[in-house]
Amino acid sequence: MKNFKLLLLIVVVFLSISSCKKSNQTPNEEEAVNEPTPTPNNFKKIGETYIVGAKAKATIYSPKDLETGYNEIYIALNDSIDGTSLTNGTLSLTPLMNMGSMTHGCPVENPVGNSAVDGYFKAAVIFSMPGSSSEWSLKLNFLNNKNGLSGNGSININVALSSPAKFKSTTLALDSSKKVFISLIEPTAPKVGINNFEIVLHQKYNSNYYPAINNYSIEIIPEMPSMNHGSPNNVNPVNVGNGHYKGKVNYTMTGLWYVRLKIYKNGSVISSDQYFEMTLN
Repeated sequence: MKNFKLLLLIVVVFLSISSCKKSNQTPNEEEAVNEPTPTPNNFKKIGETYIVGAKAKATIYSPKDLETGYNEIYIALNDSIDGTSLTNGTLSLTPLMNMGSMTHGCPVENPVGNSAVDGYFKAAVIFSMPGSSSEWSLKLNFLNNKNGLSGNGSININVALSSPAKFKSTTLALDSSKKVFISLIEPTAPKVGINNFEIVLHQKYNSNYYPAINNYSIEIIPEMPSMNHGSPNNVNPVNVGNGHYKGKVNYTMTGLWYVRLKIYKNGSVISSDQYFEMTLN
């Protein structure tokens, strides 16, 4: 009994001390203690590289393996000396495909502003073709606001062919034979009912310059080839800036669907033969 009372006294004293320590913390200290370190949940680590000259190390993530079409890219930057997170600076990405006899880039959306969000600089790369790590590379240029230094780093990457295809390349004869890239962003996991629908359009101006296209109008025409019918209540995608067009697509049942795109410029149809294929289970 004496041993039990002694043990109980020790527990009470320990809890009292712990309570006093916690109560002496300021609200900011408690927030710092409880704040979780941001991590890209379920993201794929694409690779890492040192940005020589800027005294920085970059770790690159994506929600999925890289593939042809639209890919979100998240970059965490750390001081290469002490490992602290770098959240202020200017970061830009330059993808490059080396085909031996020639090289070319592809459309890219660089991080907006000069501050990381939740510890990551968000970008997007629209890969125009598959390739191995000996062919595709991703160059990073970073101006480090911490020390005012800038530099470059590069990693080799693998890019798979998306299946079903999420990237289309077409030459629009009715628009000065413009080479246009069309990339599907949503839906990523189509379901029966109303789905968000989003595509992004770029022009291939030359092998290293791919400006966004914002002056088209898009009509979507869902079709179920096996049943020979479409669907009601679709919302045609409208331009929201930076080449992105957002709308809604309605799938009324499971199975294979085509979403056909009718593209207009200045009220005239300039393309009607492009479509994205989606299968609902």
